Amino acid sequence: MNYINSKKMKKYKYITIELDGEFNGKLQYKIINNKSKSTLGILFYYKEWKQYVFTQWKQSVIFNNSCLMDIVNFLNIECGSAKLTKP
Repeated sequence: MNYINSKKMKKYKYITIELDGEFNGKLQYKIINNKSKSTLGILFYYKEWKQYVFTQWKQSVIFNNSCLMDIVNFLNIECGSAKLTKP
């Protein structure tokens, strides 16, 4: 995993997770396919559960175990505390 621009972007083997503004007063991230550059999903803070969650961009989006582990890793490390606020 490469850290780029501090916490604004993390590049993994197949996906990149980058800062995409804010939602509900917390940072929001988009997940991008490294090859096609298309958006695959979004990580955002879900007030009702008091934690960050993932939603896919389109119903046809699929992930392998490596991509899913990268997303879970990012959620645990970057969003685990749910204290991330807008920059």
